[in-house]
Amino acid sequence: MTELPTAEEPHEVVCPHCHKEFEAELMDGAAERYRGFKCPHCKLFVPLERATDPEAAEPADPPE
Repeated sequence: MTELPTAEEPHEVVCPHCHKEFEAELMDGAAERYRGFKCPHCKLFVPLERATDPEAAEPADPPE
């Protein structure tokens, strides 16, 4: 089972948009959808569910 990150420590994250790795602290929002990380490369907000799901970080298969 994947351990959920805490806000106190930085975590390794792979951006699902630009696919670059970065280290960031968890941004804790008022609602669950506002919990996540901000990519320093493309500025995309990466929700916690996408950051902890290994398949979400994989690039999509190109259409044939």
